[in-house]
Amino acid sequence: MRRAIDRRERVLLFYLVVLFGFGLGISGAAAHSRLVKSDPSARAVLDKAPKELKLWFNEGVEPAFAKVWIVPAQGAQIPLTSQGDSSDPRLLKVALPDNLPAGPVNIGYHMLSVDGHTVDDKLTFTVKAP
Repeated sequence: MRRAIDRRERVLLFYLVVLFGFGLGISGAAAHSRLVKSDPSARAVLDKAPKELKLWFNEGVEPAFAKVWIVPAQGAQIPLTSQGDSSDPRLLKVALPDNLPAGPVNIGYHMLSVDGHTVDDKLTFTVKAP
C-alpha cells in the first residue's frame, strides 16, 4: 500500500513541477518590454510633419542605451536623437528632423528596458503632401 501512495505522490509532484514551470514560462514571456503607445501613432496620416516622436513602453527604459533611426526607402539609416523623460520612465522622446519629406516615415528602434530585455521593432506614419 505504501508503494501505491509513493507512486501517486511522485506523479502529483511531477505534475506540480510541470505546471509551475509552465507558469514561469508564461510570466517570463509576458514580462518582456513592448511599445504600448506612440505619438504620432503607428499608421497615422498627418497633415504636417511632427517635430517629435514619443514612444511609451510597458515598463521603464534605459534612454542611454536607446537607438532610434529613420529607415529611408533608399540610402543609409538616419540616426535620431532621443532622451528619456524624468516624469515618466516608460517614455522616450525622439527629435525628428525639420526636413521630413511627405510620404511614409519608417522609424526603427532598439531599446533596453530597466529589467535588461531588449526591444527591436519599427513603426510607420505618413506625412501628407502640402
